Amino acid sequence: MKSRRLNVQEDHNTILQCHSRTCTEEYSETIPHDLIIEIVSRLPTKSVARCRCVSKLWSSLLVHPDFTETYLKRSSARLKILFACVKDGKVLFFTLPQPDDKLSPRRATASPSYHMSFPFDHVIDIYSPMSGLVCIRDGRILKGRKTAAMVWEICNPSTGQSFILPKMKSRKWTGARSFFGYDPTEKQFKVLSMFTNNGVSSEHQVLTLAASGKLSVRIVECGIPHCPLGSGICIDGVLYYKASTSRLVDGIMCFDVRSETFRFVQVKEPFIRAVQPRATLINYKGKLGSVMSAQSYHYIDENCRRFVMYVLQDLEKQEWSKHMYVLVPLREYRAAKLFFVGVTVAGEIVLSPRYPSSPFYVFYCSLERKSIRRVEIQGIGGFKEVYTFVNHVEDVKLMQTF
Repeated sequence: MKSRRLNVQEDHNTILQCHSRTCTEEYSETIPHDLIIEIVSRLPTKSVARCRCVSKLWSSLLVHPDFTETYLKRSSARLKILFACVKDGKVLFFTLPQPDDKLSPRRATASPSYHMSFPFDHVIDIYSPMSGLVCIRDGRILKGRKTAAMVWEICNPSTGQSFILPKMKSRKWTGARSFFGYDPTEKQFKVLSMFTNNGVSSEHQVLTLAASGKLSVRIVECGIPHCPLGSGICIDGVLYYKASTSRLVDGIMCFDVRSETFRFVQVKEPFIRAVQPRATLINYKGKLGSVMSAQSYHYIDENCRRFVMYVLQDLEKQEWSKHMYVLVPLREYRAAKLFFVGVTVAGEIVLSPRYPSSPFYVFYCSLERKSIRRVEIQGIGGFKEVYTFVNHVEDVKLMQTF
């Protein structure tokens, strides 16, 4: 008897579900498509994923470029902090609304939202996100191999999609250095890989991920033999990285992501420290900046009281400016070692631990107001490593390469 009642109940639920789907599709036809896009573009990414499952009509609407471009535009106006947390063979992504520099108190507490995780073997580096995508360099044991191979994987924490980039190969050279860039005009992601000979770049390849999802690789000419140093940063379609030429001249290499051309900017005294190996390149209000502690480190420890920032004011004239910031002793904030992780659109330099402890703090330093704010991030202290990124946008466009 209980079994019959259960079957009746199951049949009743099935009828309700079918009726619900039918009603949803009927009502969807009466709702203007523009209104659906307007409403859903204001929802969190997880809600967007659910809405795509409502009906075939909603699914087609919410993968159309009209919607994804609208969502990306709105996301660009509500920037977030992205935390990429490494633990137990996984990278877990959390986000937090970027706090308002004028409204936030000097000390605050915040709880980030969990998005999803991706499996990795041995994370070597996580690059700054570009228009919602994150590039992760991983030492991975591939099928049929006993030793780890270097793998670059592109992840989208907003959709859960990821794919491994094809390996860049050269017939002459080994030991490639790679940088991740984005062309906002053509909306293309590109990976610049350089094969070096005795530390000097000898062959340059560009892997392009087009908006359609197609991958292509081509060799580009540089004409400026140089040794790439440290990590790079992409600002408005130009990839910058520290470099030393074959004549031992230190400076900044500029790679135009769209035209795929190179330019070298020599840095002279008194700004030569801007291109020291331990300096961190940042985007300071749309201009290239370089920041380091007064002790010439890429981090701040409890003994450091100052850090210096250099800003490239005019690329053509090669004009730099120098700014010094005096810190409150970090002992008062219970912080041991903080790394420079970026600059908010309001101009606050953000510092965060790489190797977390509990409590986990993020610091915002304002050069203009000569102030510092501390935000305690709850639920982050138990990870092996935490990579913090500012000005993150959420892109719900589905990649077509899977």
